[in-house]
Amino acid sequence: MARSRIGQLALEAPLGGPQSNLFRAIHLQQRVQLAVRLFPLALGLTPEAKTEFTKHLDRLKAIRNSHLVRCYGGGLDGKDAYIVYEMIDGESLADALQRRQRLPWESVLQMGLQLCDALQVIHAQGIIHTRIRPDKVLICDAGETFKLNDLRFEFASHIPPSLSHLATMPPESFADKARPEVAWDLYSLGATMYWSLTGQPPFQGESASILRHAITETPLPGVATMVFDCPVWLCAIVEQLLHRDPLRRPYTAAAAAMALREAQRRASEGIGVVEYAVSGFSPLQLNTDRTEAERVLGIKKKKRRSLDADEENAETNASFWERPIVLVAALVAIIGVIAFLLWPLNEAQMRSRAESLLATDNDVRWNDARDKYLQPMLEKFPDGEHAAWAQEQLDRIEMHNAEERMRRNMRIGREPSSEGERKYAEALRFERFGDRVTALDKYQGIVKLLKDEAKERAFVNLARRQIEVLESNPPSVEELKRFLQDKLTEADELYSKGDVLGARKIWEGIVSLYNGNQEMTGFVEKSQTRLEGNKKESPPKEP
Repeated sequence: MARSRIGQLALEAPLGGPQSNLFRAIHLQQRVQLAVRLFPLALGLTPEAKTEFTKHLDRLKAIRNSHLVRCYGGGLDGKDAYIVYEMIDGESLADALQRRQRLPWESVLQMGLQLCDALQVIHAQGIIHTRIRPDKVLICDAGETFKLNDLRFEFASHIPPSLSHLATMPPESFADKARPEVAWDLYSLGATMYWSLTGQPPFQGESASILRHAITETPLPGVATMVFDCPVWLCAIVEQLLHRDPLRRPYTAAAAAMALREAQRRASEGIGVVEYAVSGFSPLQLNTDRTEAERVLGIKKKKRRSLDADEENAETNASFWERPIVLVAALVAIIGVIAFLLWPLNEAQMRSRAESLLATDNDVRWNDARDKYLQPMLEKFPDGEHAAWAQEQLDRIEMHNAEERMRRNMRIGREPSSEGERKYAEALRFERFGDRVTALDKYQGIVKLLKDEAKERAFVNLARRQIEVLESNPPSVEELKRFLQDKLTEADELYSKGDVLGARKIWEGIVSLYNGNQEMTGFVEKSQTRLEGNKKESPPKEP
């Protein structure tokens, strides 16, 4: 019989299907929604196991990152162990791919950067995820934010992997007594990005044995052969992440993120592969011959000096670097550089770095400024000289993200994700129709009703911005009446010219927007009369 309660949590429907061990739950005291993963194990039978489980939970609770689904802890209840996570309002990458087949390369690049950020945090804590795949990545904020889910330790589950899990596992994981390393997660990240770009996993098989053979022996189908609009830079990184030799993959998640950022920059600047080949050091790895690239670009090689001169200079340089004072100076310089790199940034430095990111029109860099500098600045210097500026920039970024999210929802016909978004979209509809009076009233209502709701802060600030714009040239009720009369006249003119659809659009707009507004009843009735009689041979008379 399925459990309905565990600890202080009331379990509701499974998340991910009837056989899933992940449940939607409500905390009975705090009345908040959470996600709970159950592990039916004989884990709680020994005091040692309980102690180990508790230590692991404490480590998981301490890990926080904007691209990790947060763990709130867990416990033991009877023969079940459970871990509690925050509830995310969004969909899994697996569901998005099932619905859309694949994602645009821009979204996949953004996902890669955000997941690398999450992996840097957990790898620094000595944790290897080992289960990175589409169903473990959640998409929220209308596709702007990606979060890595199901952070736990290997002791928590011994369930055999499914085919979808095997599809993102690296070749080295199939060895006897395989020990997860950082390279394991980087391969799985590459497989998930490949899946998102092409709509299919890197390797496929009808059974576990066939799939293992494909992963370890079959050549990888290139991304570019299936996705023609994907930049060569991104294709190269994904294929590097999927290299069968762990030593040929990026060394760390930070290195992978560096390569992704450079790929983003080179794609945006339109740098060609031949130009790249002669550009010097780069974290990107492409199979491009530098000599051939120089020949194509017409770059002449510098004449080499004679062998004797080179040998003489080499001996001179060697004797110079062997001097004790030079070695000591070099050591001091190295220590100084390390200290400089590790020294915490002060408030002014954090502002300067944030400003350089905010000076671009790139949404990813804006969010990087938020996560790496603005939020840490407020946490570390809440009463600092630049605290007000940092909060102002955070509000600006969240307003921009909220507005973009609303536009995407409107474009694809998705329901608003919050009450603030719904009310703001409604007010914006009036403003776009030309009714500044009602729009101003709607914006003021948003501020009045939602100003104390922290999660609606972005839409409240957007409403305040629009109020300031409208009040700079205040509208009046008389202006609205003149506007609606002009709209009726415009509709009648369109109808008289034979543009029935254009006229109906205006009449229907008036009815839908102002039905129930007592002051505008006359205009609504006239529009309804015209809608009912617009099939007559002659247009209705002017009111």
